Amino acid sequence: MKKEEIFFPEEMTPDLAEEVGLHLGDGSMNYYSGKGLYQLRGHMEDDKSHYISRIKPLYKLLFNIDISLRDMPSTRVFGFQIWSDKLVNFKKNILGLPVGPKHDFLIPSVIVGNDEFSRSFIRGFFDTDGCLYL
Repeated sequence: MKKEEIFFPEEMTPDLAEEVGLHLGDGSMNYYSGKGLYQLRGHMEDDKSHYISRIKPLYKLLFNIDISLRDMPSTRVFGFQIWSDKLVNFKKNILGLPVGPKHDFLIPSVIVGNDEFSRSFIRGFFDTDGCLYL
């Protein structure tokens, strides 16, 4: 990641609700030696085009972050990692997203209480962790 100025949305938007879905599907964050690490990773072949065409521009739009996407062959994933206390603090303190394992989590109430935000959240979550069998 280049050292551009990270910024954060001042209120919930459909794009931010979608990103929260992405985060709760395939994202993780934690503090290591006091530094915040956020990562979002999907399947190396199946998810690559989605990361390039949707997720990379979304992070630029929402946070002014020009993410560096890469293959991670040892784990067969594609995605990115960002060392950023600001991003992890925003996600934890403002959005209420969990640090560490995501065993139990709540979808932010501002998303649940709004049909447009709920649809966007479901889109993000389903794009990362969803599947449909007929």
